[in-house]
Amino acid sequence: MQLRIQDGVTVDLLPSKQFKTIGIKVDFVTPLKATAITARALLAQVLETSTAAYPTQTALARQLSAMYGANFGITVLKIGTQHIVRLTCSVVDDKYLDAYDDQQPLFERGMALLRSVLFAPLLPGGHFDPTTFTQQRQNLLTAIKSLDDDKQYLANRRLQELLFAGQPTQAMSALGDLTTLGDLTATDILATYHDMLAHDAVHLAVIGDVTPDRVQAALQDWPLTGRKPADQTPYYHWDAKDQVQVGDDVAPVVQAKLNLAYRLPVYRNDADFMAAVVFNAVFGGTPLSLLFTNVREKASLAYYASSSYNPYTGTMGVQTGIQAENQARVQEIVQAQITDLQAGKLDANLLAEIKASLLNARLSGLDSPNRLLSERLNAQLTNVTMTVTAWEEALAAVTVADVQRVARRVTLQATYCLHGGEVHAE
Repeated sequence: MQLRIQDGVTVDLLPSKQFKTIGIKVDFVTPLKATAITARALLAQVLETSTAAYPTQTALARQLSAMYGANFGITVLKIGTQHIVRLTCSVVDDKYLDAYDDQQPLFERGMALLRSVLFAPLLPGGHFDPTTFTQQRQNLLTAIKSLDDDKQYLANRRLQELLFAGQPTQAMSALGDLTTLGDLTATDILATYHDMLAHDAVHLAVIGDVTPDRVQAALQDWPLTGRKPADQTPYYHWDAKDQVQVGDDVAPVVQAKLNLAYRLPVYRNDADFMAAVVFNAVFGGTPLSLLFTNVREKASLAYYASSSYNPYTGTMGVQTGIQAENQARVQEIVQAQITDLQAGKLDANLLAEIKASLLNARLSGLDSPNRLLSERLNAQLTNVTMTVTAWEEALAAVTVADVQRVARRVTLQATYCLHGGEVHAE
């Protein structure tokens, strides 16, 4: 059920008596801009820590505790061409509390908290508190640096930089970059804040035992004005490169990280989307996959080997942990799996097992309020909504020939290896 609040402001209501909590999600969505990604990430950090009513993290934490342990957080993410600032709040449904005598129910208190975070932040003198700003800028800097301690994350980020050279919005992390972060001022963040409130598309979603009247009443005092959002098309289309981009770096790692990037130009709204989902699962997206079986188990050449498919950027990535001297052999076996699928070599029993595992994963997701809330934004951005029954039917209809057709569209675009300085065998 969707409610229209203003132009560019919508609410998805998912009525459910399944959960003991009520989940609230607010997404501010705008097209990616390289100059704005870092500022929006820092803004999220600043807004998450304080409001005018709760000026310190301690005061905010006490309020959450008083709301029977409500959960609250702000994060940033990228979906294709879009950058999202996401606020979430989860509260206990009042009827599950033994002795709850507050006049205002917890759902309304959760909505009021989100309102104060968004529209009444800590702005002494009309500016963000300098101490809070400086502290959160340092915290974000530390967080971005610490991500590189995860060597697989680092390898994948370097691979994206290779793949999308000259396209900073796609190459950049959703958290932005350190150089831009160091130059940002509190004035910059204030301008980013006002721009977000005035121009971003706003998608709210609520899941739980709540009526439309309660949701609309809770939003009445939110000063959200109508807006005409910029192009919300989430798909990033790009042309294949003439040559495979190759990169490697030396780092203090015992286990080399070999990552591969492929172009797979099948998007969320394409007829072959479900076939692409199955192809990725067969190739490397599940423990039953060909990569896991043939690279890790049979050849014993990888500590792990998996693939992931992004239907918003038309890409597929392969992540492996190997001994660096085995790089050429690993790439050879990985390519052999794609070649076999392109030739239609796929055991029918394996296809059935993969489809069953995908269905189980989909059904288990119905028990996750957060996943159900997140799916609403995907539906908003793509204008594609599938019931569970329709999804199951589409999955069941995928054939070996469908997987073969998708496999034939896969092309290797970039390789990156992070290793400890070993000599690579040719």
